[in-house]
Amino acid sequence: MNYSASIQAAIDFIESRLFEDIAPSAVAAQIGFSEYHFHRIFRGMLRESVADYIRKRRISEAAKLLQESDKPILELALASGFETHESFTRAFKKMYGLTPSQYRQQKHGLSTYHKKRTSRTMLEHIQTGITLEPRIETRGPELVVGLGAAYSEGAESSFLEIQQLWKSFLTRQAEIARVKPGYALGVCLSEHVDIPKRQDRSFAYIAGLPVSEFSDIPPGMVTCAIQKSKYAVFTHKGSLSALPHTVNYIWGTWIPKNVSNYSHANAPDFELYDSRFDPETDSGEFDIYVPILQP
Repeated sequence: MNYSASIQAAIDFIESRLFEDIAPSAVAAQIGFSEYHFHRIFRGMLRESVADYIRKRRISEAAKLLQESDKPILELALASGFETHESFTRAFKKMYGLTPSQYRQQKHGLSTYHKKRTSRTMLEHIQTGITLEPRIETRGPELVVGLGAAYSEGAESSFLEIQQLWKSFLTRQAEIARVKPGYALGVCLSEHVDIPKRQDRSFAYIAGLPVSEFSDIPPGMVTCAIQKSKYAVFTHKGSLSALPHTVNYIWGTWIPKNVSNYSHANAPDFELYDSRFDPETDSGEFDIYVPILQP
């Protein structure tokens, strides 16, 4: 699979329907990806979510029309997917530092947000990104019990919400029976039967502990069975706040670069936290297990 070509095809598809109601699931289906896998690869390669890309491109095109036409600002706002003049103005000012009215009065337009090219983005990521060489390991199976919820890939709020999920879980972890000691697992799944997922949420996440068997599951908690698999194991070092950089490297650089040797398996990936990580300071080391297949 040529990831760069696939994501470029997704971008081209988005651009051809930029001002239509575009569902990420439809874009993913267009290039033959699952929505979960598509979100990970797209954000990893372009360093922004699908929703952010669409929003910025729409605002950029609206900015050009502000100076090239006399269309009312409200009309441009609605065409760009905003429900009100006010919400468009807030987003526009956040991107350009000016309100739409102020921008229209400028003699020369500011730099616009152009359509992305994955070849250029990939090169920048390789040149400026971090470099992690994983170890290849076979692990499993694992049985996990914990608290779960659904999140949006790439949303800044999701990172904070997952941290809060862990805090809630840590107050209840003693309720879990038959725990295998020494580590905890943060499991990412495309979906889970017991975790409701709204249309704007792209994956499910479980903060949990490994158990020897499922027994006496605490109220409100969910279970997950991870099958034995081969993994590329990446070690994240330092602050938890830097985790998005590691994740972007894995999905945006390592997987596309190594596609001739490995491909992503359709299985959960997970973080393994042990004594190397300090939950009080949210820093240290932990491993990220990415399921892989060898062609």
